[in-house]
Amino acid sequence: MTLRSEPLAGAIPRHHPPTAVEPDYLLPTVSVVEQSMGGARRAVVAMLVMSLFMLMMVTAERWWFATGHQQAAKRYAQALQLAGELKVLDQQMSHAAQMAVVSGDGAWVERYDALRPVFDERMAQAKPLAPASAVERFDAETRAAGLELDDMHESAFEAVSVNESATARAIFEGSRYREKTAQLQRATALFSSSAVIATQAQFEWLRHRHTLLGSLMLLGGAVFGLLVWRRMTRSRTEFLAAEERVRQLASSDLLTGLPNRAALHDDMAREMARASRVGGRLSLLLIDLDRFKAINDRRGDRFGDSVLREVAQRLKGVLRAGEVHARFGGDQFVVLTRDDGPEPAAHVLAARITQALSQPLYLPGPPVQLGATIGIARFPDDAQQADELLRKADAALNRAKSEQRGATSYYDRQTDEKLAERDALELAFREGLARGDVVAHCQPIVELSSGQIRGVELLARWRHPQRGWVSPVEFVPLAERCGLADALTQAVLDSGCRGLALLPPHWRMSVNLGAEQLLDDGTVERLLRVLQSHGVAPRRLDVEVTESALVVDTDKARRHMAEMKRVGFTVSLDDFGTGYSSLAYLAEMPFDRIKIDRAFVAALRKQGTGAEVVSAILGLSQSLGVPVVAEGVETEEDAQLLRGLGCQLAQGWHFGRPEAAQTWAERLRESSPAAVTEPDPVTATATAPVELPA
Repeated sequence: MTLRSEPLAGAIPRHHPPTAVEPDYLLPTVSVVEQSMGGARRAVVAMLVMSLFMLMMVTAERWWFATGHQQAAKRYAQALQLAGELKVLDQQMSHAAQMAVVSGDGAWVERYDALRPVFDERMAQAKPLAPASAVERFDAETRAAGLELDDMHESAFEAVSVNESATARAIFEGSRYREKTAQLQRATALFSSSAVIATQAQFEWLRHRHTLLGSLMLLGGAVFGLLVWRRMTRSRTEFLAAEERVRQLASSDLLTGLPNRAALHDDMAREMARASRVGGRLSLLLIDLDRFKAINDRRGDRFGDSVLREVAQRLKGVLRAGEVHARFGGDQFVVLTRDDGPEPAAHVLAARITQALSQPLYLPGPPVQLGATIGIARFPDDAQQADELLRKADAALNRAKSEQRGATSYYDRQTDEKLAERDALELAFREGLARGDVVAHCQPIVELSSGQIRGVELLARWRHPQRGWVSPVEFVPLAERCGLADALTQAVLDSGCRGLALLPPHWRMSVNLGAEQLLDDGTVERLLRVLQSHGVAPRRLDVEVTESALVVDTDKARRHMAEMKRVGFTVSLDDFGTGYSSLAYLAEMPFDRIKIDRAFVAALRKQGTGAEVVSAILGLSQSLGVPVVAEGVETEEDAQLLRGLGCQLAQGWHFGRPEAAQTWAERLRESSPAAVTEPDPVTATATAPVELPA
């Protein structure tokens, strides 16, 4: 069943303002996985650097604290020791002075003099340990008192030395001496205490600083750990995002942003499972863009990519939420819709899609006009598996394209079976070509005036392993449709060259070329290679072309025909009178023979103008100096009529059915050899052969 898609009013605006084409950035500029890996690597590097820094800080702080603690303890111990020594020295000096006064013994004076430098030395050692303010205060308080005490000591010691002990005692027992001595002792004690307190304070400061730094490093470690944790959490999020992005890239078409085939199969599996569970129905629409290839070839691939992106956006615009859609490949798209209702949802959706894609596309440059042809297959009626459903939608699409572009067709089982048979026949034909099952049968071309055979036309015959001989009506169009026409020609020519060795040496062989082969630049070289492989001279080959092959590209056809004649082939115009502009081609092209179509020969048997037409063709050929071969001669009456009209050559069942070369060779051995001795006049005047270079 074929359905014509009717436009729906108001489905899409008729005109769209021109929009700039987005840059064709198909792939991410930086790998998403590399981005997330880079973030993780940076986090790990930062953690390692920070850990190393923290370790260095802790080590440095421990070393600094240990060194400072050791020095502070040493200074504290030194301060305590000096304070004790100063106190003892002060007492010893006072005792020595008093003993010198009391005893009048000069040894005590000497002892006092010996202790005084020691006291000054200890005082000098203690000053660096005390605060500067304490040193200044000590110096200020003891300078005057020390000088006065030194004077009093010196006076007392002089009195002792002259045995004036009373005078010396009066000095030491006086209030002034006691006052200065007390002042000096208080200052010394305060100074010693200040040194001890200062070193103790430094020791305590070190301990407090160590505690503070330890707390700060602990806090810094906690903050750093939190930052690292956040960075690792972010890296995990980036990894998950990268995984999602990779999944999207794996399931999305990079050009259009639509799901790709992998995602389509997943979505189809889900929808088909749902439909099977609830007893629902699905319709799969396979959409093929009309005229896209011509637009892409004319305006370039980048413009074609822009067209596909615009088509994807329009397709999204006409679909309902949740409907499965994807780019199937090339210029084909797929839509899977639920078709559970009484109305034919697939047909309505196909009409909307066709209308949307038929509107002009306003891209940079002139607007372009597309169209869409749609094939529809239904689940579960037509198929139960996703691949099978897609294949049957493709079969429906092919049928729609063969009938009319822009149409919508549903899958038809009978048509599909025919396509399956055609595919099986194509596969068997390919295998037959490879095995050599395709051979050439020879139909003789006879000179009417003498009855002598001048050559044979090579006709393709295929013996199927199961079906036997298959009619050329079936496999020749198949070969042309599936691109095997050239392989078929080479197989026929190869078989004909093998059989030509069994036939008379002046016989020539004719082979047919299609339009694509005539226009192919490599055809002449391939034909020469086949002839060379069998040692057959090019002058023994006649190439038959039809008028339809000349219509496609006349200039190229003329060049290739000239190349064929240059290497030694002759060229015949086959089926003359059934094509277009026959007289123009006869005037322009260098044909060596004209073959009258069998339809004109059949017209000779009927009342009418058949004889006049054939006579006119023969008169034209005589004026051009080109021999004529009449095809389809089935009776002696046909041969006599043609002979009477002046036709030179003929072929048909009257002279022999197409048969293998070996059969003709056996028949010739049984008949008189005199019937096949004279060479073909066309062969005698053919261009000198050109061998194919090695």
